Amino acid sequence: MNILTELKIMDETVVAMDRISELPTFIIHHLMSYLSAKEVARTSVLSKKWNQLYVSFPILDFDQNYFFPGASRLDYGSFCVRKQNYSFSETVKKFMDFVDASLVRFCKLKFCIQKFRLFLTFLDVKGSAPIVDRWIRLAVENGVRELDFENITDENTVYTLPQAIFSANSVTNLRLVWCRLEQPFDSIMLCSLKKLTLERVCLDEQMVQKLASECPLLEDLCFSNCWGLKHLCVSKASKLKIMEIRSFSEEIEIVEISVPSLQQLTLLFYGARRPRVVEVARSPHLKKLDLVSVYFADNEFNHLISKFPSLEDLFVTRCCLPGKIKISSNQLKNLLFRSCKYLKVIDVDAPNLLLFTYEFNPIPIISINVPCPWKVSFVCKGVLNTHWYLKLKKFLGVSKQIESLKLSLYSTKVLYNLDELSECSPSLPLQVENLELHTNVPLSDYETLLDCVFWICHPRTLRVNVMFEEDHKFITVCYVLFDHQCVIVSTVQVL
Repeated sequence: MNILTELKIMDETVVAMDRISELPTFIIHHLMSYLSAKEVARTSVLSKKWNQLYVSFPILDFDQNYFFPGASRLDYGSFCVRKQNYSFSETVKKFMDFVDASLVRFCKLKFCIQKFRLFLTFLDVKGSAPIVDRWIRLAVENGVRELDFENITDENTVYTLPQAIFSANSVTNLRLVWCRLEQPFDSIMLCSLKKLTLERVCLDEQMVQKLASECPLLEDLCFSNCWGLKHLCVSKASKLKIMEIRSFSEEIEIVEISVPSLQQLTLLFYGARRPRVVEVARSPHLKKLDLVSVYFADNEFNHLISKFPSLEDLFVTRCCLPGKIKISSNQLKNLLFRSCKYLKVIDVDAPNLLLFTYEFNPIPIISINVPCPWKVSFVCKGVLNTHWYLKLKKFLGVSKQIESLKLSLYSTKVLYNLDELSECSPSLPLQVENLELHTNVPLSDYETLLDCVFWICHPRTLRVNVMFEEDHKFITVCYVLFDHQCVIVSTVQVL
């Protein structure tokens, strides 16, 4: 590229920039909202006008990570390592000075803040808290609409949010991470709040009830790994549509939800001890339910599902279910069971179901009315014998359309009798759209394994995942047995 070409490109760029500069301020600010905080900052050096546009930009995004070039995002572990470092401490102080100057300068313009995001670490909670309190008060006083606050501190020192947070009557979206919420002195004035996300926040049962009942427009509520709660009860939230509870601790013993307006609910629990009581009141408008690691005794699961007559999407993962479940619904569109190891009997009547996914569960006894595609995955780590193959074929035979079947067969023995299989189930192999095989059986058992699999089903497409490069012989066996009739895709995973 010669100098004349470069000058021409630069001239065109300047003209294009000048045309953007002629747009009204609110349009330019809207365009700037699609840029990252770093990119927005760079616009300030383009010209005096662009510097003014940067100063008046109503999205204030302050992330301490921007002050550590090339460093990975700070988390609690890296904070504990770095906080003793002098240069790290100096950088944190410079960051706080930058936030303070930028926020004060913007507030002098008397403009409303569209979004205030703050991510920082506290080297000294007691010493830094008054400064951060003032930042939050300034944001609230300047009509902030979205407030996103996240900080990292020592485990034993948690920052307590100021009372001003409860009078943020212009906030529509509030996200708080790693802090403490204490009871307000007066009523909560979050009258515009529609979405509330609390992650690793310390609060009590009374605080939860107060937030739910005194935020009249609240539609979306998320608790993620919060602590200080044994009994989590949410009620009197008349407009709540979406609710998520994610807990990795063992503190929560009872979960009670009484919100008739709910449309989506996610309950996710990890840990050795899960809540012993999960009670959800009837929700006639609930359309999506996602359950992960929830314990159900006796008939609790069936009773729970019966409370949601409009349910369209039901996802059940790693839940402790009773031996038999029964679902009957004309509204259900998507049904998934994954890694529910105690599931033995399924009775489903869902004539309008669009997709049934059954992955990594035991092979159940099944009675099902679901005229839709199935996605099925099974793992066998024991002996691959006649009984296992018969159960699998019986299960799959209920379906009219198996879209995908994934078999992970990890066994040192393949024991079966083809005559016995044919005698017990003389029907032809089932038609399967896509079959995916994962196996580590010895080379000597390849043909035996494939005889069993292809006695059960005949796939249009076969995908083989092997663990070692020398297992390419398995693919060769597949190719020979199918006489080129099946497409074989090999994915080698070298351990």
